[in-house]
Amino acid sequence: MFVINVFGLGVIYRVLELPSTLVAQMESVANEVNVSFLDIFFDFEWMEKCGNTSFMDLPTQQTGVGCFIHQDTIFEIRQQRKKLKHFPLNELLRTDYLFPMYKTKSLSLDVTKKDGFHYYFLYQVIKGRVAKYVLDVFNGIDSLEFITTTFTIENQSFDLVTGLTNDGTLLHLENDDSVVIEQRVLPI
Repeated sequence: MFVINVFGLGVIYRVLELPSTLVAQMESVANEVNVSFLDIFFDFEWMEKCGNTSFMDLPTQQTGVGCFIHQDTIFEIRQQRKKLKHFPLNELLRTDYLFPMYKTKSLSLDVTKKDGFHYYFLYQVIKGRVAKYVLDVFNGIDSLEFITTTFTIENQSFDLVTGLTNDGTLLHLENDDSVVIEQRVLPI
């Protein structure tokens, strides 16, 4: 059995698709308790006044987990207790080699907007073991393809690894062991 771990910084994201009636209700609660509209998302009591128990219950168009492509985010492959490969994720974007070191596939965040809805990008920055994948068969680093996504919202840009395939099969994120260190909501 092989285990792939990613340690460092990551993000749990949700693209919220909120009906105009719910947004109006949330704005009303925000005015009533005298806080910013965007602060409503992270308070259980205020969300209950809007008819939801938390932001996790809000309608979403997309959700996901990503690992920041950064020198402090470390990718490792283990077979039992033996470490087979270990490198910082920013190695994925290096262009100073004659040939690419790792296979990558770039995707973009596409939000399909509908009339009568408001869209928000809710994200939580996490720290720790951001991702864990378990594989029965691993044919070397060349069998992996890193799915990268660049998010640009309100002049903030995020380069993330949002998926991983092994021999063309998308790997399932088993779990993480991380702590939320920041959370925000941005209108789209």
